[in-house]
Amino acid sequence: MKQAKWILISAIVALTVIAAVAQELEVLSVNALGYIKKTLPPGGKMICLNLPLDSMSEASNVFGRTSIAQEVPNGTTVSFWDESKQTWDKGLKNSKGVWTPASSNYTIKVGESFFLMSPTNSAQPIELTIAGEVPAAATSVRQIAGNSRLGTVGNPYPTSFKFGDSDLAKYAANGSTVSFWDEDKQTWDKGLKNSKGVWPPASSNYVVKPTEGFFLQAGNATSWTWTNAKPYTWP
Repeated sequence: MKQAKWILISAIVALTVIAAVAQELEVLSVNALGYIKKTLPPGGKMICLNLPLDSMSEASNVFGRTSIAQEVPNGTTVSFWDESKQTWDKGLKNSKGVWTPASSNYTIKVGESFFLMSPTNSAQPIELTIAGEVPAAATSVRQIAGNSRLGTVGNPYPTSFKFGDSDLAKYAANGSTVSFWDEDKQTWDKGLKNSKGVWPPASSNYVVKPTEGFFLQAGNATSWTWTNAKPYTWP
């Protein structure tokens, strides 16, 4: 494995900060490894996640071998959205610390999000570390389900972005719905793109944070591809 330098990326870090750190590493010609801290609230509450860092040892992020899968306590539940069936595929980390095989072996696609639910008997917040290589690909693509089917989305890069400024928001057909998960209220905050092609202000101005996943129910007649350009100049 190439020599690596660690950079620290907080869950609320701004793009300008990432760019500044990245420029310092550019001359080193090395991989940049980073981590993002995330809190899973206790008492059976849920968070919607995506993984914006690449695996340090494999071509893809296999859930059971990720840092978060290993860190969460026994009794945690993971839920992956099956876009073809429009249903949840759930898995449990049992009392022996072993994940359901289908969940453990699940390959998380780039730009895909999923849910984690803490054990119902947990009383304290659970601090998680999402670790991996900072993506170096110039562009990243995520297939968006059409025909008003629900699909999960997440930023494939470890930066924030305003939803209304994204191509995702611009190219979603009128009648599309976006849903952001409110971790405090444990409910969805939804917005509809109206017949004039305008998103509600709350949705348009919503800032999607690093590691935050959300849902898009696109009104497009067919599936389409969201191409996301790398928002920093490094490496």
